[in-house]
Amino acid sequence: MTTVAHLRTALSVEALKLRRSVVARLATALLVLLVPLGSVGIVALARSPQAVGPTAAKLADYATGDLATTHLLVCAQVIAVAALVAGGFFLAWSFGRELEDGTAGALFGLAVPRGTIALAKCLVALAWIAACVVLTVAVTVAASAAVTAASGESFGPRAWAGASTALAAGLLGGGLTLPFAWVATVTRSQLGTVGALVGIVALTQIVVLLGGGSWFLYAAPSLWTGMGGADAAAAIGLPHLLLTAAVAPLAAAAVVHAWRRLTNV
Repeated sequence: MTTVAHLRTALSVEALKLRRSVVARLATALLVLLVPLGSVGIVALARSPQAVGPTAAKLADYATGDLATTHLLVCAQVIAVAALVAGGFFLAWSFGRELEDGTAGALFGLAVPRGTIALAKCLVALAWIAACVVLTVAVTVAASAAVTAASGESFGPRAWAGASTALAAGLLGGGLTLPFAWVATVTRSQLGTVGALVGIVALTQIVVLLGGGSWFLYAAPSLWTGMGGADAAAAIGLPHLLLTAAVAPLAAAAVVHAWRRLTNV
């Protein structure tokens, strides 16, 4: 078999695993349903009489402005983190399960090289995350359009720009999940990988509080959407976003290298 044939075979097998994965099904449902509902619901709460005291203060940024644009602003802020968490859980399962339960030993007898299998896992995971992000933003746009129409407002160019930002933020957040495939490979543990994911999310919060979020890649997508305020968003430029986007291919190369060096122990 040629290299292309090996990759095609591995992609078809990993795509089948994805379709049968309970983890992927749950993560997809949570992203596609909860993010749009949360985006519309938070704005509705911010603009309702029930938003008083601490709640009103926390949601003050969403209480004014164009309705549809605000919906997509919230969507961008939420999906930048949600795509990271959902993708991290899936990669912990995809790469950690076979290594943890010992069934990865069967891979050593296959004609398809282990590095090719790892590349196929990465590509399928990225394609799934990207599809989830696109679908989540599309559902949010549809829900926002319905709400704004019922309110007598229009879904204008600023809202479409917000949708583009949400799409980019979600894709950047999804790309940041691939290092956890490497973590799952070297630890051979799903739980250890989830622990690393939780640790990174917590570390991101600490770094942002200390003022170093602009160059911390796991903080850049959410700060860019305005989650840390206008000043923090203004500090995120093209170099920060390009560095964030470079994480996925670099991590994929590291994962492929690690899988080539796997031993059956």
